[in-house]
Amino acid sequence: MLLSILIPTISERSEQFQKLSDKLYLQIKVNRFEEKVEIISIADNRTIPLCVKRNMMQKISKGKYFMHFDDDDELTDTFLKRMVNHIESLDQDNLQDIIGFNQLAKVSGSRFIVKPHMDAGLSLQPVGNQFEKNGTIKTNVIPEFYRYPWQYCLFHQRFKEVYRTESDSPSPDKPHMFEDLNWLKKVQLEHPKTMSYLDFIGHIYNFDDPSLSSCQAGGNLSK
Repeated sequence: MLLSILIPTISERSEQFQKLSDKLYLQIKVNRFEEKVEIISIADNRTIPLCVKRNMMQKISKGKYFMHFDDDDELTDTFLKRMVNHIESLDQDNLQDIIGFNQLAKVSGSRFIVKPHMDAGLSLQPVGNQFEKNGTIKTNVIPEFYRYPWQYCLFHQRFKEVYRTESDSPSPDKPHMFEDLNWLKKVQLEHPKTMSYLDFIGHIYNFDDPSLSSCQAGGNLSK
């Protein structure tokens, strides 16, 4: 198994999840990747904290690499073919820590591209000279930013035991908790050194309302 795709969801978002799942399984079938790519998902009724679901999926994943998707994310039509072909092209005895690719982000009507970079921080950093002197984006330019590889990138299986804690997860009383950011800080403590970069848009992030989390607000296991 080369790649494990981990998708948490909740029952009320079954339509969004099904749309993503159908697209993934179609790419698996067309490319005959049944023995190379696995999809792991956990759905609940907001009774399990998001971090617990992500930890459970990481723990049982079998791929040489794993990645986290949210149920309303999108991927491009050649995504799996590019990923699998690239993994197979690597030195299997000396695999990269991370495999990165670009993300198209759609946030509150804005569009921008995020490029992973190992030397970038966990916040967005503008790429090159995209801005006018008055600070506005140049005409007909989709802004590009560098950022440290995010959880939708491929992480080597050696990071699968980097777990999240319940305090990292959003909840009704902590809707703005960035559990993905907190997890990446823990990944950095494991000192990943190498990244293989593919310069194409593979992931499309939909976040129309930044004040709300797409599928992340979970409950507490004690409830």
